[in-house]
Amino acid sequence: MSNFLKWIKGARWRMSLSHCFEGLLIQAPVTLLAGNEWVGALGVVIWYWSRKKLEAETRIEKAGQTHVDTWAAGWFPWQWDAYMVLDVVLPATTCFLIAYLIAIWA
Repeated sequence: MSNFLKWIKGARWRMSLSHCFEGLLIQAPVTLLAGNEWVGALGVVIWYWSRKKLEAETRIEKAGQTHVDTWAAGWFPWQWDAYMVLDVVLPATTCFLIAYLIAIWA
């Protein structure tokens, strides 16, 4: 397992790719609770979008500021760097693909 983690840490895009597995850990219970595969995939997008929003806020936060002062930052992907966008797009793509496969299979 440690070799696998070293491989992931070796390149930033691999860290974005690792979010696909993490997204499944979000998608599965949300899908089961909602009874709808599309809601599970949407849950993944909401999770990662809010996470990147928070990262954008904390990135510009200065000493003495709180999230109240920086709430306007990071709402849109064009305010993020390329890897932050990948952190949302890769798990969203895989989870919507899985939701599609479940929908046509069921």
